[in-house]
Amino acid sequence: MRLRPSVLPVTSKSLALAGLFCGAFLAALPAISSARAEPVSATYEVYFGGFHVLNAEALWVRGSSDYRLLAEAETRGFVGWLNPWKGTTESNGRIAGGKVIPQRHVNWGSATDEGEERIVALSYDRAGDITESLVQPEQDWEDRHPLPADAGRGTLDPLSVIAGLSELLQKGGRCEGSFAVFDGRKRYDLTVSDAGERELEPTDYSIYAGPAHGCRLDYEMLGGHRMERNKYVETARERIVWVARPAENAPLIPVRLEIETAYGTLMGHLTGFAQGLQAEAKLAE
Repeated sequence: MRLRPSVLPVTSKSLALAGLFCGAFLAALPAISSARAEPVSATYEVYFGGFHVLNAEALWVRGSSDYRLLAEAETRGFVGWLNPWKGTTESNGRIAGGKVIPQRHVNWGSATDEGEERIVALSYDRAGDITESLVQPEQDWEDRHPLPADAGRGTLDPLSVIAGLSELLQKGGRCEGSFAVFDGRKRYDLTVSDAGERELEPTDYSIYAGPAHGCRLDYEMLGGHRMERNKYVETARERIVWVARPAENAPLIPVRLEIETAYGTLMGHLTGFAQGLQAEAKLAE
């Protein structure tokens, strides 16, 4: 996988649901793992209403005092034909006293049929405050809610949120936490709550079946979002990521995503997993 300077995937209106939850969360979720020094990689396929709409791959490296997350996603199937898009994202930072402190977040997305590129790059100081911000093209505010004053103060980028949740899981073992998030264009609060245990049945879509633990996602948009919301996002109800160990001695990672909407169900399935030398080889590609 060749990763360009990255960012959270940017999608068209028809892909807003997949972009918001699969790009910003699912592609980065392999960060929910034990504090191993060896890298972990995972691949996912995402379906909406039974149609294949997105592929995602993620890599996670957790050192003794730092972290690095990389992800790549691309639309597939009929949606990919109508709205061809691909994007990459990368975040790195350090961990001090159990606190996640971002250092750099870069996000790149492209509508491949139009050649339009969207880039966000955020740099942070030692305290985790944003010192530089690059947003191209500049945000068009005509149909969007304004950002609050000091939108980036005290926030994490979307991938560093996953590193923060990882730290919480290591301490308490439950999917519980609240995070202030700023991705360079939008400001929102993300809340994660525990959804209990479930036995995932075997399916041809996934490499995993068995017991899993649910993490429920809720969010509140505070600025930068469109005034007229996408119907799929607007009607989304339960948003649950199921985490489990896909192999013996493997770390805890997401194995399934479920988002219920009035227009169908978005499902993300784990299709591949590697750790150690195999994951390191992916980092070198």
